[in-house]
Amino acid sequence: MPRHRLAVAAAAALAVAAGLPTAPAAGVAQSPPAANTVAGPAEGAAASKILKFGQAAKIMSESGNPLRISPIGVYYHRPTWEHATMPRNKYFVAIALRVTALSKPDTMPPVAGSSQLRIKQGGKVFTYSSGKAMEAPWVGRTPGTEVTAQPGSPEVIYYSFDLPKTGGILEWSGPAGAHRWQIPASNSGKATHEALLDAIADYEGR
Repeated sequence: MPRHRLAVAAAAALAVAAGLPTAPAAGVAQSPPAANTVAGPAEGAAASKILKFGQAAKIMSESGNPLRISPIGVYYHRPTWEHATMPRNKYFVAIALRVTALSKPDTMPPVAGSSQLRIKQGGKVFTYSSGKAMEAPWVGRTPGTEVTAQPGSPEVIYYSFDLPKTGGILEWSGPAGAHRWQIPASNSGKATHEALLDAIADYEGR
């Protein structure tokens, strides 16, 4: 074997022994790096089954206390007021989530850390910061994640999205696992719409 090939083989062996990455062999085709994706719950874990909209699931708060959550309303909104901020996609969407503390008073964990709430439509993923979701007319005017839920006394809070179409899969993921729900393709959960309609009217100055 030529001397330069012996040197390459020896260097590769030392790298493997030290736990270092090795350089590809000359002439070997390399796969392109994977595209960036939104991180899932526990990587490699089996996908959770899709629950019916309204079914409850158990999660943990940021403090580690158990919470019961269930999506109970969806509202699709296309602004008609000429001065209103328009969604970047097609719809501003509100998801009403019922939250109940199971042991002690607590709040929902923030979705910017190890927990995530997102909507998947086809191969696309939308979060609370996608498009102009944070500029939906009810943001800041309806109960949000800072509301404290009490044991035996559920609270309804609202998350906002900017989506190109109706429907999709709502997914909550956290350190303890993931839960998924099928979102109705039309407005659902009329009891939750009053707060949204009042907030829109307040936004428009009516």
